[in-house]
Amino acid sequence: MRVRDAAMVVAGCLVLLSGCGGGNSGGASPLDAGQAEAVLPDAAALPGWKASLEPVAYALKKAKEMGVGQCHDAAGQDSCAQVRFFGVAAFHQENEPDISFIVQTYRDEDTARAAYGTVWKAWKRWVPEARTVSAGNIGDQRDAVAGLSSSIVKGSKGLMIQTRVGSVIMMSMAEAGPHTGMADSYMNRFADVFAQRAGQAEAGERPSAGMTASAR
Repeated sequence: MRVRDAAMVVAGCLVLLSGCGGGNSGGASPLDAGQAEAVLPDAAALPGWKASLEPVAYALKKAKEMGVGQCHDAAGQDSCAQVRFFGVAAFHQENEPDISFIVQTYRDEDTARAAYGTVWKAWKRWVPEARTVSAGNIGDQRDAVAGLSSSIVKGSKGLMIQTRVGSVIMMSMAEAGPHTGMADSYMNRFADVFAQRAGQAEAGERPSAGMTASAR
């Protein structure tokens, strides 16, 4: 299943910023639903991209009831354990990979840090034949894998980056068919914007980090 299609199923059942990496995680208050939704990149943050799924975020229970919250098992542990708000957004553009974003927020940084490993184990399995790649220096924690798309078609490619900024864990994902080029570092710029937006929200600011069309 393509990332864009998967996001639609879930919904239904940058001038690149010069300050790369890191976010404000020092004792910030936990995000509310509106702030969690605002952390997700939107069309204004990604000029030229069209939304397959507009940014939405809900309390975990409601997100699961609406088919938006995706929770997975990792060695008997729930990837959504201790999550307060869950949000998702997805975008597409002609001749580009489909991209999507997931945000999970927690009551504090310690809880998010403790959950990070379980969340990564649960989510990275969705990239077939995954191999570790570099995510640069994004956020307080980061991991990335590249492999096939979920279609498992020969020559297809999937990427997933997970980052944490303070009390927020984020997944940035992309899938491309055999005839669409996608470097291992393709999602790094998007994940960096995502992390910057989380840092802004935790600092009590309105998230504004984004990309210009020329930065694609």
